[in-house]
Amino acid sequence: MIGEVVLGAANVKITHDKAQNLERFLELIDEAASRDVDVLVLPEMGLQGYADFAFSQGSPEQVAQKQYYFNEAEPIPGPSTEAIRRAVEGHGMYVQLGLAESALHGNAIFNSTALIGPEGVVSVFRKMHNTFEFPYFSPGEDAPLASIPYGRFGSIICYDLCFPELIRSYALKGADVILMSTAWPQRGHDRANDYHGWCMDLAAQANAFFNQMWLVCSNHCEKDVYSGHLDYYGGTQIVDPYGKVVEYLGDEEGLVVHRADLQQTILASRTEGFFGLNLLQDRRPEHYGAVVEEAYRHPMTHLGATMNGGPAVPNEVSSRDPHDDRVEEAAATVA
Repeated sequence: MIGEVVLGAANVKITHDKAQNLERFLELIDEAASRDVDVLVLPEMGLQGYADFAFSQGSPEQVAQKQYYFNEAEPIPGPSTEAIRRAVEGHGMYVQLGLAESALHGNAIFNSTALIGPEGVVSVFRKMHNTFEFPYFSPGEDAPLASIPYGRFGSIICYDLCFPELIRSYALKGADVILMSTAWPQRGHDRANDYHGWCMDLAAQANAFFNQMWLVCSNHCEKDVYSGHLDYYGGTQIVDPYGKVVEYLGDEEGLVVHRADLQQTILASRTEGFFGLNLLQDRRPEHYGAVVEEAYRHPMTHLGATMNGGPAVPNEVSSRDPHDDRVEEAAATVA
């Protein structure tokens, strides 16, 4: 067992000024260090600022914004990840930074996070569920699990939270904590009654509970921004493996910090918490094939039989229990 770890996350007012944002992050790292934080999460696209999606395709505003990210995106590792590495070097801290990542000589931009420790970048995650971010950011493909001195950590970005399959996959790999960098907005200006913001709280708690592991969320908290006068929800929080929020910050700027024995709390949640049930142990994955069925994405799978002169047979996951096949095989062997 690792023992107690101090988790932290920041509610931050982000601008479209990379130098200003980085300076603010270095201040927050110093503050977190003074509070003994071991792992700190910063917001999605915190380094360069998030995109304004109100611009129409091909408009001068959209072109200017695409060029902004082309010019300001950085490789990982790069200058800003190195600045953060130097800042945490004397503290033993690990920081998840959200940034626009440059790849393919700047021709592919990713909405990414980098987990940075004293030794440098230890993990990179590119936002996986980001169809709506076209034409600015390309989708990510990998979900790496980072093993650092404080445990095993998986990363997600914003909308990824809405896909429990991804978070469950991290749990099955042995993750102790999900680190979530987000730019989660409100739909209106009444935070207390905003359904869209509340959905983030609901999804964070549900994913932590269903997987009986920790979830740490860092969000923007600026108001009246972009061409649509958008308000960000804030709601930076730390959720324990019981699905309970142990630290929460509304829409003011600052840090949430929580000290806990991460692995001991996970063990307790899986042996004592929810009627003593371990929700990973009690899974029945042999019945979940439809969750990963991809035939709908490949039309030739359906058309192949027809084109070869036979009837088209939908390629669906069979409802037949695999156990039936094993029984029949065993019977044939005995016979």
